[in-house]
Parts: sequence; C-alpha cells; structure tokens
Amino acid sequence: MDFAIISDFFFKKMALLNLLAAAKNTLLLTMISMPLALTIGLTLALMRMSPKRLLSWPASAYIEVMRGTPLLVQVYLINFSLAELGLALHTDLLTLRPFTTGIICLSANYAAYEAEIHRAGLQAIDKGQREAALSIGMTPMQSFFLIVLPQAFRVILPPVINDLIAMLKDTSLLTVIGVAELLDVAKSIGRERGTSAEILVVAAFIYLVLSLACFALGKYVERRLKVKGVPELQMGPPRH
Repeated sequence: MDFAIISDFFFKKMALLNLLAAAKNTLLLTMISMPLALTIGLTLALMRMSPKRLLSWPASAYIEVMRGTPLLVQVYLINFSLAELGLALHTDLLTLRPFTTGIICLSANYAAYEAEIHRAGLQAIDKGQREAALSIGMTPMQSFFLIVLPQAFRVILPPVINDLIAMLKDTSLLTVIGVAELLDVAKSIGRERGTSAEILVVAAFIYLVLSLACFALGKYVERRLKVKGVPELQMGPPRH
C-alpha cells in the first residue's frame, strides 16, 4: 500500500472541503454587503439629487472620494483606523472582527457606485409616472416607493448584477486583514503543502462558478421583471 498516494488523496479531499467552506464565507460576505450597499447607495442618490446643498454636497463628496480611491487602501484605512480610534477612546467597541470589518469596507465602497446607478435609474423614469400617481391621491412617499422605485429597479438591475459579481471577486482583497474567505484559505493551504499554483487554480475555478451562478440568477430575475417600454441601463464590462 502506497501511503504517499493515500496521503495525497486525503489532502486533496480536505483541501477541497476547506475551499468550499471558505467559499461559503465569500458568498455570505457578498449576500450581506450588497443589500447594504444598495440601501446606502439609494440614500446617497436621493441626497445627491436633492436641491439642498446641505444634502447634495456631502453625498457628492462621499461618492467621489470612495470611487476615486482603491478599495484595498480603504480596507487598510478602515481596519486600522477603527482599532486606533477605539484605543484612543479606551473602548473595545471599535475593535471589530475581520469579517465585520470586511462587510463595512465592501458596503461603504460599493455604496458609492450603487448611488450613481440608482441616480441614473431614477432619472430614467418619466416624471409623468410620479405626477400620475399624485393625481390619483397617492402621497409623494407612496408614489416614490410604489411607482417610481420599482420601475427604477428594473432599469438598474443589469449594472447591479455586474457590481454583484465584482463584489464577489473583491472579497479576495479582504485576505489582507485576515478574513477567512476563499483566497485566504487557498493561500494557507498552498503554503502548507507547497502547491500554491494548483490550489489557486482550484480557487479561481470556484470563483468562476460562483460568478456564473450570480450572472444566471441576475438574468433570471431580469427576465421576470422585464417590462416592455421601460428603458434599461446596459450591463457593461466589470469596473475592476
């Protein structure tokens, strides 16, 4: 019995199981961060569209700063700044787990991009839709959430799916702060057995499968929500 072959078999099996477990963390990071980014992005879009400078200027500044600086730099800044601020304030509340810090970083960064997507989507809806809703007795809030926003969501769905896939891949940047996601675990396994190239190829394949699954889900939702006569924002190439 060749123990080397048996050992290699069990190593590859355990490595694959560990990579799949790490892929769950990658998915979880994306599933939590993207809805947060969309919600914050909508708030920023409404602020930027406001005629009040007290609202529009801070939103514009946030969007430009977050889009104009690399996500990796933001990860380092948020991770270490929060820890140092907590030490200065003599509190442990700002000493966050890497996973939580990763969600904050991804949500904060992508919110800036989603804000511009939301703004384009809202501006693509004919103003007559809102006026018609108001004419039948709806309040401005009801007309926005029941009439305008659902139509805008159909418009922005393709670029949102594009950003969802980009975020899924950007979770790999969180390895620099110790988040146990797919790339981090793959690097750890590769260093342990000296098979980095082989393990990274497997990790890349898992990223590809997850990205294709997100794309397929997005196209399914898009088909279900598609309405004739409503304009669409086309899904361009990945922004990273």
